[in-house]
Amino acid sequence: MIIRMTGWLRRWRGRHVVDMQWRELQARVVAQQETRRRQLAGQSALVARLEELLYRHDPIGLNFGHNADEYRPEAETITLRIPEAATEHDLQRIVHEEFVHWFGSDTAGPEARYASITREFWEIYRESA
Repeated sequence: MIIRMTGWLRRWRGRHVVDMQWRELQARVVAQQETRRRQLAGQSALVARLEELLYRHDPIGLNFGHNADEYRPEAETITLRIPEAATEHDLQRIVHEEFVHWFGSDTAGPEARYASITREFWEIYRESA
């Protein structure tokens, strides 16, 4: 009986720890989203254009025809880093770095995969500046 209770208690504690970690992760994600939204104040149109562009080009296969907001976090973090880009090539490096950050290097693939996205977005950015 004690062994069974100990096993049950161990499983309960394990689930409790996982639940706590999940809640902490959710809170961190929400806080990061809010921080990005504050930092992007006044740039929502630019974020939306990049989000649409990423969804249309779909560099890692997330476009399922009904999830148009799937690339929003990447569009937000890329837009936050635009001031670092002096050239189109700088922007391509940034786009690739953000995809590596969000999805890992295997999923993100080579930097060249983002050339057409970058080319289009560079024009959009220059028009909006």
